[in-house]
Amino acid sequence: MFTPRCNRSLVALAVGTILATGAGGAAARKLEEVVVTAQKRQESLQDVPISMAVVGADELATLNIFDFTETARLTPGVALFPGVQTAAIRLRGVGPGAYALTSPQSVAVFIDDIAQGSVGAAFATLVDVERLELLRGPQGTLYGQNAPGGAYNISTRAPNTTDYEGYIETSYGQQERSSLDSIDVRGAYNIPLVEDVVALRVAGVYAESDGYLKIKNDVNPNDSTGGKEHHAVRARLLWNITDTMDLLWTSNYQDLRDHGVDFNVQGFVPGTGGDNPVPATTNKFKDQIYYGDFRSKGETDIVDTSLHYKWDAGFTNVDLLASWQDFKTHNIDNRAPYPGFNSRFDIQLDWETRTAELRFSDTGDTLDYIAGLYHAKRDIDGFFNVQLSGVQLVGPAGGAGDINAAFANLTWHITDKWDLSGGARYDRNEIWTKSNFAFLGFNSIVDDDVSYADWSWSIKLRHFLDQDTTTYLAIDSARKQGGFNNLIPGLLVLSEIFPQYEDVALRMLRFEEEFSTSFELGIKGNALDGRMSYSAAIFYQEFKDHQITQPGSVEALKTPVGDFNSLFANQLTNADEVLSKGIEFEVAYLLGENWDVNWRVSYFDATIEEWNYRFCEGGEEDSPDQLLCPKGGGDPLNNLPQWNSNLQLGVLQPLSPTMAFYGRLNWSLQSPPNYTRVTHDFAETKNIIGLTLGVRSQSTGIDVRLWGKNLTDEMLVIDPTLRSDGDESLPQPYSGRYYPGREYGLTISYDF
Repeated sequence: MFTPRCNRSLVALAVGTILATGAGGAAARKLEEVVVTAQKRQESLQDVPISMAVVGADELATLNIFDFTETARLTPGVALFPGVQTAAIRLRGVGPGAYALTSPQSVAVFIDDIAQGSVGAAFATLVDVERLELLRGPQGTLYGQNAPGGAYNISTRAPNTTDYEGYIETSYGQQERSSLDSIDVRGAYNIPLVEDVVALRVAGVYAESDGYLKIKNDVNPNDSTGGKEHHAVRARLLWNITDTMDLLWTSNYQDLRDHGVDFNVQGFVPGTGGDNPVPATTNKFKDQIYYGDFRSKGETDIVDTSLHYKWDAGFTNVDLLASWQDFKTHNIDNRAPYPGFNSRFDIQLDWETRTAELRFSDTGDTLDYIAGLYHAKRDIDGFFNVQLSGVQLVGPAGGAGDINAAFANLTWHITDKWDLSGGARYDRNEIWTKSNFAFLGFNSIVDDDVSYADWSWSIKLRHFLDQDTTTYLAIDSARKQGGFNNLIPGLLVLSEIFPQYEDVALRMLRFEEEFSTSFELGIKGNALDGRMSYSAAIFYQEFKDHQITQPGSVEALKTPVGDFNSLFANQLTNADEVLSKGIEFEVAYLLGENWDVNWRVSYFDATIEEWNYRFCEGGEEDSPDQLLCPKGGGDPLNNLPQWNSNLQLGVLQPLSPTMAFYGRLNWSLQSPPNYTRVTHDFAETKNIIGLTLGVRSQSTGIDVRLWGKNLTDEMLVIDPTLRSDGDESLPQPYSGRYYPGREYGLTISYDF
């Protein structure tokens, strides 16, 4: 009888792998228990008092997920904005904008227990991943600052000291409309160097894509954009020093070349050779044409290494972690939709991050605890050459950050049915910035520092209704560090020309800390003799001093010497109060003998309750020289779709004792944008459907699958903006982030 191999099984569910028993009957099938480390210790997903989404290696493989951004559709409620230098995460509708270079993240990202200095390090490649855990809501107690929205806890496969095993996988894909190709080759090999004592696991990926947009501009030497060339390798060495002590060393290297397509993607654009007959005001981006005079590019090199020492001392467990990461990136964004007007973001950054953590933990009949100390140091060197709307700002900018923290979390097992948890964390963060910008013939030098010291805390009450059902009430608080806007220092010289901007520049130089408190009520359980699992949560989350970007298109920032919208606007400031409330639920069910279904749903309503120091967007001010227009009283925070769901239907049909056919339908649904700024043409429900059909031979280890993504060919641009096209008498072109259309592919893998 056919059964999937444990390391690369066929049917994937977020809550675990189906135990397929074929003709054994539906009664014999049960969902496998999923063990997670969301609270820095191993425990069943159904017992964790946190709203979570878990995506395992099986699900990633079966759905042909090659990069981190694609996982957003599997975990409703999260929005991932691609890019390496400018990657951003929004959860429950809240988080930094896609181009907030200076903004700390609202969702912390940890890979193999190590905090990532930049989330772009995680966005680029997704290879040999064992499990991805998305923790919703503030996670400051255990994950530290910059986690008011939540945290990603990503685990890659660890070495094992007994088996030689591995896999190699090759995928080929093609965009339907553009006929542009992509290839992805990845694999891993586990080597027991000394049986039961030392093992090495090496994994790597090579991914290359021509992109998904054709270029139509006579002066552009390239024929396509949106592509990439990624090389990455990871080595993990495990040494079982004794029965109670081991050491795990991990090193990564990533060489990433990308061509982003956030601007210049459509519209009637004079002077570029474009002849698109569809007027800009009704264009739906269906031609997949890029009109820029050169394509944007990003070049990134990431090197990191870490050590994780574990010791079971009997009376306590000791974890000692140390890491170093160097993240170098150079990004040139073409921001001009027509040639002859040099408009770009040319930014070089070098992050160097060092961390150290010491943890003590134990679980007992009456008390569980985890406590520790944390230190991180971050140095940033950068060079900016920003040229926008006739304004140029050039010069070096850098800074440093020092974080020291102490934390503890205790769980008291009051009775067999009741648990009470409490935790606290004290963070002290010191931030320094220095820049020397040339601007309008002047030099502006800024050398400043600021320090923050605050508490995060957590209280959770958990009740076991029976052996299959858990309910919980969680109240969590977290903080997000303040900082400096990188481009504002160069504008301080404006006081000599435009005195009215002096107060604006001084105020915008720095943004304050953000605080968040969440109230969450949830239930998790199993039913139908283990063939169904479910979870549901309702949340209410408030943010104080929420970090938010100023709006663009501000009339008062347009002057005779230049339009300062691109420099003043879109920089970070603080909204006094923001609220997010909603629901999240998930159901996984084994249908009969061969079928399974998994349904995840998220709804959020994120609103601005008060925002005093806010620039006026064009048209809402009483006069063109009015700069500030306060906002509040339930206005939408952003235009992200409020309803998101992911439904998967899978089948596993044995063909012989060692061979099986499998398939998986993947349907993601997004409600229309929360609001639209320039047109309603894009305000529609999105249905993104994918399909995988495959055959697997257990005896040979060969797996062949055909797949399609976005088979409905949805235009995934959400409410684009209008850009200047160089001729005010012509309609303005649309510009916005564009995602691939329909794609087909073939994947062949071999397990050994």
